[in-house]
Amino acid sequence: MSLVALRQPYLLQVMYDDEPLNPREDYDNFGHMMCWHRRYNLGDGNRFEYPNDFLKDLVKRTASEHAIIRYAHFGKSDTIRLSYDKSAHGWSIESYDSYFKKWYQEDFVEGRLEDNARDTADRLVEAMPDGDLLKIASAENVILPLNLYDGSSLRMSAGSPVGRDRYAECGSGQVGWIYATASEIRAEYGSVSAENVEKARRRLLSEVQDYDYYLSGQCYGYRLYENGEETDSCWGFLGCLEDVLKEIAGETLPESHRDMVEELQEISDTKTIYKGYEDFVEEMEAMAR
Repeated sequence: MSLVALRQPYLLQVMYDDEPLNPREDYDNFGHMMCWHRRYNLGDGNRFEYPNDFLKDLVKRTASEHAIIRYAHFGKSDTIRLSYDKSAHGWSIESYDSYFKKWYQEDFVEGRLEDNARDTADRLVEAMPDGDLLKIASAENVILPLNLYDGSSLRMSAGSPVGRDRYAECGSGQVGWIYATASEIRAEYGSVSAENVEKARRRLLSEVQDYDYYLSGQCYGYRLYENGEETDSCWGFLGCLEDVLKEIAGETLPESHRDMVEELQEISDTKTIYKGYEDFVEEMEAMAR
């Protein structure tokens, strides 16, 4: 695609950026985007083979042993529990089998809980399913689910796909998470207040939006001519075309010519990066006849 508008002394060309920068590789990101997909290499570099491995690592890095123990000991989970076995003088870690509807012992920690808090917490984490790990991680950090729509183009969103069109909902599936830890929020904003947590959440959403633009090909560049000479060009604009055109107009054109973007016309040859000023003028004059 190439759009061209001519109003002397300016000619503006806007086109797709065929080699856009990858926001997850070339931008200074706040969040960490962890993805798993059979066909696509998505998000940031990922050393974890399975999501469960990542969640275990995140919980161990960011949640205190006391938070993990309280979660299992005080009945906050329907699938994992920690209880004291008087006869065995220790603590039993049990998981619930929903098929057989029974609790089964996964592990056992001898002695006093106070003397084995870290070891007990680590064993609990190893026994936890994804749902419990995610609950603990979400209590300590900002973590948002990532959904990928694989249709005519790739689209990514944070949160539930519900609310998109029916084709997007049918073709969507969760591929991972984007997150920022409490310590990172504190380092960036000074504290982990409710207000700062919301700032972090909005920032993560913005990063996902930029990546969605990149995946879906909503990447643009422009060339500006003045009196027949190329005077400016820039690439790497991400966003819906309407917003990008407003940004380009505000950056490149004097106020008297900013509405030129409303006059942009698509020209027939999509390989217009190789064309020059005279080519554009000639084609536009031909279109006007």
